[in-house]
Amino acid sequence: MTDFFHAYTMPEKYAIEIPIHKIVCDEKVDPDYVRHLDGKINEVPSMKPIVVVKHPHRDIYAVLDGHHRFWVMKSRGLRTIRAAVVDDYLGLGFELTRSGALQPPPEFTRYIRIPIKMFVEYIEKFLNTT
Repeated sequence: MTDFFHAYTMPEKYAIEIPIHKIVCDEKVDPDYVRHLDGKINEVPSMKPIVVVKHPHRDIYAVLDGHHRFWVMKSRGLRTIRAAVVDDYLGLGFELTRSGALQPPPEFTRYIRIPIKMFVEYIEKFLNTT
């Protein structure tokens, strides 16, 4: 386990395999983006690990970052998923995450996050071809 900053910025370094049935994730996601990701992700090992917070007393986790990726992997019937685990000694982070309090609405993903990601990908592609 690690702190949120390290888990979020370097999830590959801290990722472990977690049984998918031990992870809870709210359903406040953009279904169109889940389908988009499902078509875009060809190989599961190349997917960026999600970030989860562990319940302080039980063997369950809640998704902090990677809600859409989680639903793609769950829909594919995977038994485990790579995730970086964030420390949560009091359980507050787990409860806020489990309830979806930290997850933006699907409209935010659709109209803000996706256009920004597309713009960044376009700029990166442009800079690599010049």
